[in-house]
Amino acid sequence: MSDVATTRERGREEAHQVSARRAATRERLSDAAVRVFARKGVDGATVEEICEEADFTRGAFYSNFGSKNELCIDVLQRSLDRAFEALTVELPKASATELPMDEKLNLAIELTSRTISGDPDTVLAISEIRLQAARDPALRPAYRALNESATPALRELVVEVMEANDVHIDIPVDDLLGIMRTLYDQQMIEALISGAPDKAGAVSSQMATLLKALMRG
Repeated sequence: MSDVATTRERGREEAHQVSARRAATRERLSDAAVRVFARKGVDGATVEEICEEADFTRGAFYSNFGSKNELCIDVLQRSLDRAFEALTVELPKASATELPMDEKLNLAIELTSRTISGDPDTVLAISEIRLQAARDPALRPAYRALNESATPALRELVVEVMEANDVHIDIPVDDLLGIMRTLYDQQMIEALISGAPDKAGAVSSQMATLLKALMRG
């Protein structure tokens, strides 16, 4: 291998290492933000507190995020990615069973709810970010864009599972997704308030009831 090729290869390896370190730093800052947002809300959380929680300096924060709002979007993106990954695994798994439709539906919702329910800090942090988007006009465009970008892939997955099981509903799929998300978010908060030991179970039973009421086929 020539000296030039060796130098290029070394450069690629170093760039990969830097990229991996940067990704790890962003993840630690995002995880720290979840904990701080859950305790203090977005407005009440300072960059300094988030950095202290992550054991990083302000320099590390600003080399990865331009603002606290940008960090909020990163937290949401990670949450959406985890939820979609869970859905792509659990929905087809339940769909492939030989159970009666009612039981299949219950299984799909229970598996999904338990996988994406998250810890209390995550539930609270996501709710706080949503409230912040309602309060702060500067956060709204990115918040809306992120939610809108996630809808097509989720719609496609749900439609695919419904068609595979010859299931039809009386409302547009996008409306169904919006209603289910609203119910899920609200009931997860209520489960935290009530201290319900099985938060995902309480939420999934209500979601199953709603879906059965909307189904035909």
